[in-house]
Amino acid sequence: MVEFSTIQQLLSTACPYDPEEITMDKNLVSDLEIDSFGLMEMVISFEKEFHIEVPDRDLRLLLTVADIVHYIEEKQEHPVLAQA
Repeated sequence: MVEFSTIQQLLSTACPYDPEEITMDKNLVSDLEIDSFGLMEMVISFEKEFHIEVPDRDLRLLLTVADIVHYIEEKQEHPVLAQA
């Protein structure tokens, strides 16, 4: 189980919003104003924090905060997929 407050904290470093303003339904680009540089910063921080690998091809799957939470949970439940 991913601690949502950790996700909020990490996302707040890549966008101009405070952690408590970041909710599951927020869109990364239109709601949180994360640009391509922020997206890469976000991915690196998630990889370090959760010990996963996020291939570039998977970035298209991460549109909302909920997508990120589900993606990280899936990677942690199935570590073999993290190496694919």
